[in-house]
Amino acid sequence: MKRKILFFIGMVLVNASFAKEPQQLDTIYANNTMNMALFFPSDIRQGIVGSENFVFTYNREKGQTLGLLKATKGEQSNLLVITTDGKVYSYIIKYADSLAELNRFVSLFESIGDEKSGRSRVSSGQDSISSQITEEEGKSIDSISVGKGKYSKEFIEKSCASLLKRPERKNIVKRKNGMSLSIKNFVYYKDLVFMQFEIKNESGIDFDVDTLEVFKAIGNNKRKSSYQELAINPIHIYRMPEKVRHGGTARFVYVMKKFTLGDSEKVLIQANESNGSRQITLKRNF
Repeated sequence: MKRKILFFIGMVLVNASFAKEPQQLDTIYANNTMNMALFFPSDIRQGIVGSENFVFTYNREKGQTLGLLKATKGEQSNLLVITTDGKVYSYIIKYADSLAELNRFVSLFESIGDEKSGRSRVSSGQDSISSQITEEEGKSIDSISVGKGKYSKEFIEKSCASLLKRPERKNIVKRKNGMSLSIKNFVYYKDLVFMQFEIKNESGIDFDVDTLEVFKAIGNNKRKSSYQELAINPIHIYRMPEKVRHGGTARFVYVMKKFTLGDSEKVLIQANESNGSRQITLKRNF
């Protein structure tokens, strides 16, 4: 009975957070022979599963960021975790005979909202970024206004740093003459888009980075009269390298004003070499 009461309370919290917006939750797999270890950014205060074929254990007496998920065969369910800082995390959980990963370091980005404020993320049909804005964000003198939102540079920097620590959800890649340009994450948050790039150099020659440009390509470039490339300028660039040496890899993040793509539209990214003629062009829709 106590489990049912706790589960009901958990569902009320989730429904209150998402009454206005649909959400897209990540899936975590577990089984009964191995522990799926989840490390949260803060100590776990409460963890609830929706079905008896799943068990989530954590240290209830002493604060600990580690939680262990196990499962027996059965229908999928959900896991709700609330940490001591008030952040709420929600996942779909499924049984799997074998596990691709045994450890997951949960990022603040994965929080669906705040328990007290009720602030929740908005699903975009693609990857989403959860709210971790503090009260200082709106008060910061050094801030950026985008649409209806105002974001401190400190918040954007921390968000970019956190994104680089997240698992890579995409691997959209273009290779040319030993060079590769990849999109590793493409994340929406309110009025912003965070794009994580990777440049890898196996060409035998150092690559001096001049610019990386992002465009929205509209139409068919074989029909010049209907083809357009509209520049999408970043509002912030995080850790973009000046040079990628042979054998090296560089990962960095562009933050841009939110944009979406139509049926005939694609994102075009061009990495240009400084003091050289090499160029890598990646073109893709999502």
